[in-house]
Amino acid sequence: MDRQPLPLAPIQPYQPTPAVQAAIDAYARGLDACDPMQVGFAMTPVAMVVSDPTLPDCPLIYVNPAFERLTGFPAEEILGRNCRFMQGPLTDADDIVRLREAIAQRVPIELDLLNHRRDGTPFWNRLMVAPVFCDDGSLRYYVATQIDVTVERHRVLMLEQDREALAAEVAQRDADLAAHNARLRLALKAGGLGTWTLDLPEMVLTASSGCKRIFGRPLGEPFTYEQLLAAIHPDDLPMMRAAVERTITHGEPYHIEYRILTAAGDQRWVSIQGDLQHRADGTPLAMTGFSTDISTRKFAEEHRAVLARELTHRVKNTLATVNAVVSQTLRDAVSLEDAAAAVTGRIASLGAAQELLIQDEVEGASIGDIVDRALLPFKDRDGARFAAHGPSVRLTPEITLALAMALHELATNAIKYGALSVPEGRVAIEWSIRHEDGERRLFFCWAEHDGPPVTPPSRTGFGTRMIERVLRRHVRGGAAIHYPPTGVRFEIEAAV
Repeated sequence: MDRQPLPLAPIQPYQPTPAVQAAIDAYARGLDACDPMQVGFAMTPVAMVVSDPTLPDCPLIYVNPAFERLTGFPAEEILGRNCRFMQGPLTDADDIVRLREAIAQRVPIELDLLNHRRDGTPFWNRLMVAPVFCDDGSLRYYVATQIDVTVERHRVLMLEQDREALAAEVAQRDADLAAHNARLRLALKAGGLGTWTLDLPEMVLTASSGCKRIFGRPLGEPFTYEQLLAAIHPDDLPMMRAAVERTITHGEPYHIEYRILTAAGDQRWVSIQGDLQHRADGTPLAMTGFSTDISTRKFAEEHRAVLARELTHRVKNTLATVNAVVSQTLRDAVSLEDAAAAVTGRIASLGAAQELLIQDEVEGASIGDIVDRALLPFKDRDGARFAAHGPSVRLTPEITLALAMALHELATNAIKYGALSVPEGRVAIEWSIRHEDGERRLFFCWAEHDGPPVTPPSRTGFGTRMIERVLRRHVRGGAAIHYPPTGVRFEIEAAV
């Protein structure tokens, strides 16, 4: 580290006192050119001085040539002076206090002191001062060695600055990483994602809190690979194992959707995506990726599929109903004009019944209105084929729609195969309200009479399944279709 020379107080010609000069001369006479220790003292490259504490202000009485070379001060200018002449405006006052205290306490001291050369140039002086005692224990001399450690101190300073800069950079990167991780956690949480790592070949699973939450696992407990396999739906487990094997063996991207069963008994759909990481030698190291709960999407897809099947079925039934209405009208009509008018009216009635279904889905309706409007397209001219009896009972929108759909299915089936497929067939519809155990219960019955003999179907059709499923979903009770030989019976017993 280069420093510009600073002006010091000029060294004035100095004449030691007789006592000090006598001490200087006596020490010089005591030097023995044949004494190896004294020769080494004079020849060493380490700057060394001797001061006499028995004289006022502890003056220097000897300096070796290395000291003169280090400081630029010739011996004749400084012998007899105290060594403080090397102190200057950059010298640390606290270091000076430490040095004075050690001298006063007659103990050795070592410290790095910022001194100045004769031309004012500062340098770091590693000063080591030690007292020398006589045999009787009295203090005789102070011996000091001085080493220029400016370059070393500069290197240390640079290292400290580099360390501080590195620490600041690490702290900034830690802060950036913490902010990045916070944003990542927020994104994972907002996206409903969980992260996981599967170490290979030990198959050790490490799952994030989001991943555990998706699989219905306690956040504070481990989630092992064996527990993961146990949570997968048995029908989907072979597919999952095969996908993992393909990824490990062939490096294929891991992307799979499967069902899981949580500890609470819930079934969920999850989507898993991951990639294979390799060691430097190319062997598999781990699989890492994300997990997502896709239950809502999967259930929506299933619901859309059910709706599509029901819509297709309803369209077919509607067309069958239109066909039955047209056929029955043509059988009863006395003329084409009469048949045309009747067909037009009955198809309009069918449209009105469909409109009632939509209206009832929102507002609900009474059972009598539901029966009248749902069966309107199926009635003959005098309405004698249906007999409906029961009190005024208003149902919720859910049960209204479900019952209207059931009546529509029952009437359609009756026209196709049951009592309404023959001219003499009849349908009796009855309902009542009873109070049992403090609960209000609905009893509803559809009974077909005078139709073809009935035999139970060899398989349950979609319409029958829909009737029973829809009704059971919306009523707190039972809904079932029976097939006695005398005619089909459909019964509901539910709390309302």
